[in-house]
Amino acid sequence: MRIWIFLAVGLVVLLIVLLIVVLSSKITIKLDVVLRKDEYKALAELKMIFGLITRKYEVPFHLANGGIEYKKETVPGEQGIPLGSKKEKISSSRTIRYRDYVRVLLSTKGLKKWVKQTMAAVHLMDVRWSTRIALEHAADTAVATGMLHGVKHTLLGWMSHRLNMKDMPQIDVVPIFNGPPQISTELYCIAKISCGKAMYAGLVLIVRVLKVKGGVRSWQNTLFKA
Repeated sequence: MRIWIFLAVGLVVLLIVLLIVVLSSKITIKLDVVLRKDEYKALAELKMIFGLITRKYEVPFHLANGGIEYKKETVPGEQGIPLGSKKEKISSSRTIRYRDYVRVLLSTKGLKKWVKQTMAAVHLMDVRWSTRIALEHAADTAVATGMLHGVKHTLLGWMSHRLNMKDMPQIDVVPIFNGPPQISTELYCIAKISCGKAMYAGLVLIVRVLKVKGGVRSWQNTLFKA
C-alpha cells in the first residue's frame, strides 16, 4: 500500500515539475517578410518546449478585395491527409479583411491594456529591416529615402518602449537612382515569450471577449471568414 502511495506522490511531483518546465520554456517565432515586385510572402518558424515542437509556415499573399488575400497549402501527412494520397497538395485562397478585424477589436473592452501587457512580455532580437526605393526623379528618391528612415526609426522607437529589445535593430534604406520606379522591403526578426505568459495572455483575451455582448460571435465570424 505504501508503495502505491509513494508512486502516486512521485507521479504528481513529476507532473508538477514537467508543468513548471513547460510553462517556463520559451516560444520562439522567427519571422521573415518579403515585399517586392511580384513577390509578397511571409515565412514563419515556431518553436516550443525547447525545440521539441517546431512548425514552419510559408504564406504567399497579395493585397486584393479590401484585404490581404493569401494561399493556404496543405501537404501530405498534415491535417489527416495520408502520405501517398493522390491529392498531394490542396491549395485554397482566403482573405483577411481589415474592416472586419477593426470592428472586432473596437468591440473588445480593455484590448489596449491587454496589448500593452502582452507586448511587455515579448523579447525582440535580431531585427533587420531593409528597403530599396526608386522614384522617377533622383531628388524625389532622396526625399523618400529620408522619410522612410524617419518612419522606421519612429516605429522601432515606439516598439522599443513596449517590447524588450535585446539589441539595436539594423535599419537600411537603399536609394536606387538609375532604376525604374520601384519599392521593395525585407523584414526579419526573432520574438520570444515564455509559454506561461503566452497562455495567460490567451486566457485574459478570452475573458475580455466573453465580457462583451456579442463579442464571441463577432470573433468567430471574423476568424471563420479568414
